[in-house]
Amino acid sequence: MQTLTLVKQNLYSDSVTLMRMSNQVSQLEGVLDALVGMATDLNKELLRNMGAATPEAEAAGPNDLIIGVSARNEEACQAALTAIDGLFAQKKRVVSGNAGEVVYESIGQAVESEEGLNMAVVSVPGAYAARECRIAMENGMNVFLFSDNVTIEEEILLKDIAGGLGLLMMGPDCGTAIINGVPLGFANAVRRGGIGIVAASGTGLQHVTCLLDTLGAGVSQAIGVGGRDLSARVGGRTALAALDAVGSDPETKVVVILSKPPAPEVAEKVLSKARAIGKPVVLCLFGREMSGELGSVTLCPDLEQTALTAARLYLGRPVELDDALFSREKADAFRRSRNPEQKYVRGIFCGGTVCDEAMVTFRNLGIPMRSNIPLSEVERLADVGTSEGSTFIDMGDDYFTRGKPHPMIDPSLRNKRIVADALMPDTAVMLVDVELGYGSHPDPAGILVEAVREANRRLAETSPDGRGILWIASLIGTRGDPQGFEDQTRKLLEAGFVVSESNVRAARLAASVIQEGAI
Repeated sequence: MQTLTLVKQNLYSDSVTLMRMSNQVSQLEGVLDALVGMATDLNKELLRNMGAATPEAEAAGPNDLIIGVSARNEEACQAALTAIDGLFAQKKRVVSGNAGEVVYESIGQAVESEEGLNMAVVSVPGAYAARECRIAMENGMNVFLFSDNVTIEEEILLKDIAGGLGLLMMGPDCGTAIINGVPLGFANAVRRGGIGIVAASGTGLQHVTCLLDTLGAGVSQAIGVGGRDLSARVGGRTALAALDAVGSDPETKVVVILSKPPAPEVAEKVLSKARAIGKPVVLCLFGREMSGELGSVTLCPDLEQTALTAARLYLGRPVELDDALFSREKADAFRRSRNPEQKYVRGIFCGGTVCDEAMVTFRNLGIPMRSNIPLSEVERLADVGTSEGSTFIDMGDDYFTRGKPHPMIDPSLRNKRIVADALMPDTAVMLVDVELGYGSHPDPAGILVEAVREANRRLAETSPDGRGILWIASLIGTRGDPQGFEDQTRKLLEAGFVVSESNVRAARLAASVIQEGAI
């Protein structure tokens, strides 16, 4: 094995770009591993794990770039370095080639050069994110904080600063927002309209906005608040401020509130605010028994019902989801023919909220399960790397994204888990999500299909009885998304998937294979 390590002083680039570079170079022939990143403590640890640490790299500061390559030979190392140089050159050409785009080295420089800036998107290593957020807010800007690995103490402090200044502090780990029609993070091409959304869930926000677009309704504002906002310690600081914002917005006629499982006392504060907002409100808080109406607030148990209810209230007429691709016949046929040993569903998700929704679905049906993001501690997976029973894995959790791109950006790590779980002899169903939209992989269905083909090939080779599994996908996107909704659908269907535009329908169908009467 040969290693190569370089330090480039005072050369900053955003973490998403660098993680993409690392992944691209790692795929080169003869390259065992590659790291292109800022000299954070985490990246230095990753460099040590590669066997590529050097005194120069250990001494590098947070504004320095480190490059580490582990390869089979010197030629592969040099080829990787050449590829990295080419990627940086390409990045420079793209930036300089965008007509009308101005690149600044800091938020402060941007503020000095332009007037009227009121939104900053921060995507830097978590250890340095709070400082950039404070600079932005001190200059009168709302903040969309994409970075994760920000401490909860820093989050509370930042949100208190924002509250005192009358600004919104969205995040940390805020994946999605649409502000005045502008998509931020992982967002989709959705029509404008009169439904305002406040969400402590990234893929939940995506899923509801996509369903609303399909139903003919549109979005005024979609404000992500970060997955911890409704925790007991953070106390819903941004969610409550965002509800005030959409409540006073004249374009917003209906309000939607979404959250991963919230702290009970914070859920009560949100419900109280919702009832006083003076507009119809649709509320979906996972982990709570929710249905019916409380005055102007309609309680919904899942994302599909949330979108249907909001669309009905906004459009003033009944609506239905024409999920034309969804078919139960294939699942029914598989259930009748499956091997008795095949007892379990394995859900491998990019999105944490849709993983939560699938787990809530199974819990409501009384089906035992395990997860790396359990709804209760008794459901926690003993070993994150090994599924047991029906298992639901959120591949976007910090455990999997330390030094790696989110699976919506780079699905290759998820592919490995999909193949491994598909080959387990007790697997009956593989349940997955596919997210389209800005920021996501340009061909998520195509990458997923590679894993399906590999798993099916190996199953055919190793199963003398011809054992197969059922593939089910929830497709989250719109007809306007850059990946091409129809093309992505075609690839999934040709690979043998049952496809649904509703995640909860996909989860119920998966459950029906292992439990009679589940749908």
